[in-house]
Amino acid sequence: MRNYHKVLIITLLSIFFVTFAKGAPIPAPSAERMTPTVKAVRKALPWVVSIGTTQQIIQVNDPFSLFFTDFFSQPRRVFTHFSPLGSGVIVDSRGLVLTNYHVVRRAPSIEVQLWDGTSLKASVIGYDVASDLCLLKLAGDLPELTAAEFAVTGDLYLGETVIAIGNPFGLGQSVSTGVISALNRSFLEGDVDFKDLLQTDAAINPGNSGGPLVNLDGRLVGINQAIRADAQGIGFAIPLAHIEEFLSFWLKPEHFSDAFLGISADALVTSPAEETGVLLPAVLPESPLAKGGLKEGDRVVAVNGQPVTCPLDFGRALWTLRAGDALVLETSSGTHAVTVGTQDDVMLIRTRLGISLEPLTPALRTALRLRPDQQGLVVSEVQDEVPGSIQGAQWRQVLRRGDIVLQFAEQEYPTLAQLGESLRDSHAGEFRYAVFYAGSMNMPVEVSRLQLN
Repeated sequence: MRNYHKVLIITLLSIFFVTFAKGAPIPAPSAERMTPTVKAVRKALPWVVSIGTTQQIIQVNDPFSLFFTDFFSQPRRVFTHFSPLGSGVIVDSRGLVLTNYHVVRRAPSIEVQLWDGTSLKASVIGYDVASDLCLLKLAGDLPELTAAEFAVTGDLYLGETVIAIGNPFGLGQSVSTGVISALNRSFLEGDVDFKDLLQTDAAINPGNSGGPLVNLDGRLVGINQAIRADAQGIGFAIPLAHIEEFLSFWLKPEHFSDAFLGISADALVTSPAEETGVLLPAVLPESPLAKGGLKEGDRVVAVNGQPVTCPLDFGRALWTLRAGDALVLETSSGTHAVTVGTQDDVMLIRTRLGISLEPLTPALRTALRLRPDQQGLVVSEVQDEVPGSIQGAQWRQVLRRGDIVLQFAEQEYPTLAQLGESLRDSHAGEFRYAVFYAGSMNMPVEVSRLQLN
C-alpha cells in the first residue's frame, strides 16, 4: 500500500510540473506587439557577435596553496575566463567579422561568441586606425552563419528610428533604440579626429563598440563607435560609406592567399552614382583581369552569376578565390572569363610588406656606402599609405629607401625567392620576425611583430 501511495504521489507531481511548471504554450504575438522594431531586431540578432579575450586563471583556495604548489607540486585548478571587449558584425557567412579596431587593439587573443553561445577563435586580417575599423577571420570548423544585410549608402533620414545592438558591460544581445540625431559629425579621440560620423541618441555603452546600428528594415547603417562622456544621449557610429571603403580594400583575394587578379593593391572599388554594379579601379597590365578583357572603369554587374549591387557584394564574391579558380564577370558591355593567377615573389612581397626590394649589387653597395661583402635585400620603394591599409604599423615608421633586410622569419640575408616562399602561405594580419639595417639610424632595427598586409 505504501508503494501505491508513493507511485500516486510521484504521478500527481509529474502531472503538476508538466502542466504548471512549464506554463501554457506561448501564444503567437499579436500584430500590435510585432512592431517594426521587434521585426528588425529578430532579423539582425543572428549576425551580431560578442568579442572578447580569454585568459588562464589559476584558482587559489587558501593563503598556503602557492606554498604547497611550489614545494610539493600540489595541483591547482586552472580555468579559462572570457573577458568581454566589445561587439561585432558578421559581414560574410564564410567567417568574416567587422568590429572597431580599438576593441581588439590590445587583446592578446580574440574570441568571438555567436548569438547562440558558440565560441570561435579569430585573428586580425586588417585594420585602419583612421576609421577605427578592423576585419577579423574566424578559425576552425564554422557553423552555419548569417551575414549582415547592408542598407544603401547614404539612405538615411534625420530623425529616423535606429537600433543599437551589442554587448554592453558583457550583457550580450542588448538592444536600445533611438533616432539619427545628426549626420557628418566629428569626434576627437586622443590624437585621432574621426569625421563624417552618424550621431544617435540610442544608448551606446562600453561594450557596444563594434556592434551594429540598424534601421527598421533590419539592415546595417553603421558601426557603433563611441559616446560623448560629458553628455547623455550622444553616441557616434561609423557610416556605411567608410565601411564600404574599408571592405573594398580588404576583400581582395590577394590579402588572403597568393592569388592574383590584377586590381591595384591601393585601389578601391566604388559604386556608380545612379546605376547598379561597381566600377573597376586601375587594372594592372598583363594581369588576369586585363587578359580577360577588363579595364579601368568597367561596370561589373555580376560575378559567377551572382548580382553585384555594391562593393561589399563584389568583395564577398572574390576574397575566397585561389590561384587557378575560374571566374566569370558580367559587365555592362559583355561577359568576361578570367582565370585567377598567382602572385610572383616580387608582387607578394609588395602586397604583404608594402615595400619593394631588390638584390644588393656592387653598384648599390657603393652608392649606399656599404661594405663590399654586405648581404641582404635593399628597400627600393616604400608604398604610400592607402585607405584601409595597415601600412602605418610602427615598424614602417622608421623604414626608408636604401635600408637593408638582414633577416626575415628564420632566414638570414634572404633572397627574393626565399622571402617570397616564406610569404607564400601567409595572409594579411599575420606576424613575422624581421631585422632591418636602418641607414637613417645607422643601426639594425629588430621587429618582433611585423604585421603583414
